[in-house]
Amino acid sequence: MKTLATRLPATLALAALLLQTRPLVAQAQAQAVSPPEVSAPVSRMTADVQFLAGTELKGRKAGTPEADKAAAYIASSFKKIGLVPGAGASSYLQTFDFIDGVTLGPRNTLVTSGGAEVGRTWSIDLEYRPMAFSTAGAVSGEAVFAGYGITAKDLDYDDYAGLDVKGKIAVILRYGPDGDDSKSPFSQYMALRYKASQARQNGAAAVVFVTGPRTKDVGDDLVALRTDASFTDAGLIAISVKRPVAESIFRASGRTLDEIQKAIDEKKKPASFAIANARIDITADVTPRRVKTSNVLGVLVGSDPLLNKEFVVVGAHYDHLGLGGPGSLEPSPEGKIHHGADDNASGVSLLLELARALSAKRTELKRSVLFISFAAEEIGTLGSLHFTKNPTVPLEKIAAMVNLDMVGRLRNGSLDVHGTGTSSAWPAIVEKANQAAGLKLKFQKGGFGPSDHSPFYAAGRPVLFLFTGAHAEYHRPSDTADRINYAGQERILGFLQPVISEVASAPEPVPFTKVAGETQPQPGGGRSRGVWVGTIPDFSEEKPGVRVSGTTPGSPAEKAGILAGDLLVKFAGKELRNLYDYTYALQDVKPGDKVIVEVKRMEGGAEVTKSIEVTVAARPSANK
Repeated sequence: MKTLATRLPATLALAALLLQTRPLVAQAQAQAVSPPEVSAPVSRMTADVQFLAGTELKGRKAGTPEADKAAAYIASSFKKIGLVPGAGASSYLQTFDFIDGVTLGPRNTLVTSGGAEVGRTWSIDLEYRPMAFSTAGAVSGEAVFAGYGITAKDLDYDDYAGLDVKGKIAVILRYGPDGDDSKSPFSQYMALRYKASQARQNGAAAVVFVTGPRTKDVGDDLVALRTDASFTDAGLIAISVKRPVAESIFRASGRTLDEIQKAIDEKKKPASFAIANARIDITADVTPRRVKTSNVLGVLVGSDPLLNKEFVVVGAHYDHLGLGGPGSLEPSPEGKIHHGADDNASGVSLLLELARALSAKRTELKRSVLFISFAAEEIGTLGSLHFTKNPTVPLEKIAAMVNLDMVGRLRNGSLDVHGTGTSSAWPAIVEKANQAAGLKLKFQKGGFGPSDHSPFYAAGRPVLFLFTGAHAEYHRPSDTADRINYAGQERILGFLQPVISEVASAPEPVPFTKVAGETQPQPGGGRSRGVWVGTIPDFSEEKPGVRVSGTTPGSPAEKAGILAGDLLVKFAGKELRNLYDYTYALQDVKPGDKVIVEVKRMEGGAEVTKSIEVTVAARPSANK
């Protein structure tokens, strides 16, 4: 196992690079042609990416020992470059914790009664398993069959129509009447979070999921115990069971699971019913599991004794997906190392090389430069959210933030530059910096986006976000170090360095501007009716509800008076426990609808509840 002290020097990194291209080298030698020289920045960035995206670090999932090794590597690099610790008097690490999943306790039980079979106990992990988004607790109640658990007004389909599920336990089929068909009109309603939310909104005390025997090519496996994009539970007990458990529950009705599913699938009509004499007793012993991870901060102190109290932040997250999980786009991701070379070892390597370059010119910089390699970006920009809530320097002293995320695939010299509308000064600074680099810049004005610049923009700081574009290897194991365009990164370095130097040395900080009309992706995924409210969710919130980190200028939310820091708890009469509930509530409204949004807000040191009327608008084109 390598230690941090064995980081490849330039000559060994070059040797490693040439080993990867041995056939080309051999051919060049045969033709008596010398291989092209590799610059020192390319050599260093190659070494950094190869370490961070190497097999040893197993994809750098936040909260794992491998992510800690990556953080230690970056901290050691900061120290070698000459940056001073940015997280305290002597530490480069800003440590925080977050929920990484749930742990099953010893008190989980499932007992069913149906017909002549009374009090049958089932085995956890063999015949049933709690869902990761289940609440903890115990419930006993009558069983009702709620079909696929779908309410789709646009399809004239409602499994809950005429069905009383209040205080009862809903047994629900996974997938939809067309099976696991992504092209089916029911596909947008198949998410288990959606079905759990619908069951809760209809008053169910718990939900039991089962895969029907007529659903092809999916088997009868229990749902894996893994977390998703929300740290808040679904608000009711939820478990998955295998078919023998469901068959036992239905036995009292005199019908089989196959018959019940067939009745729905053939006619594409609901066939829900109360299951006579069937009861279910569930104890869900699930406990959130907390883990620790760290942002890595290093400061290049500016030369001006007054202006060096202001900071230009340069950021790049270092975490990735580890061995797969919900964020992977690989068909069968579990257990496969997701190397994350472009996402985002490339950004970290460029950040480190920028630190080296600016360190050599530190006397030319008046403001200080705060380099931050963020943790847990893949889980919802948790590292940057933690920093903006717990800044190590005053937020008002941050002159600007520049974010590097996926900058390793420069093609045809084309570079996306987001955030150019967040300061009136950006266009001139960016164009000037590009005179020597000669890149083909594609501007996007908006300051919000799915990376670490977004919390800084929400906090009122000008931002830029550099990005070389999506590719087929995104969030797949094939995003490896050999695919990175290191010479392209050097070109981006030539563009980036004068941008940072200009902002760090200008007499006045660049002014901040809000970009009117920009939109965020729908929180929690799911379909969209083209509606827009304009709230920016805080993805780190662990309290039931949807915390607002900001609103976009001119949006319905801003016009109605929703404020940053508000906790949304109801939307159009529907309880909001998490981002998923919010997404599903948005699906049921259309532009022009007036809805009541209930928020909790701190006023005068106390939490108050307010009802605010919002007129939902049509979704504008983003970042135009």
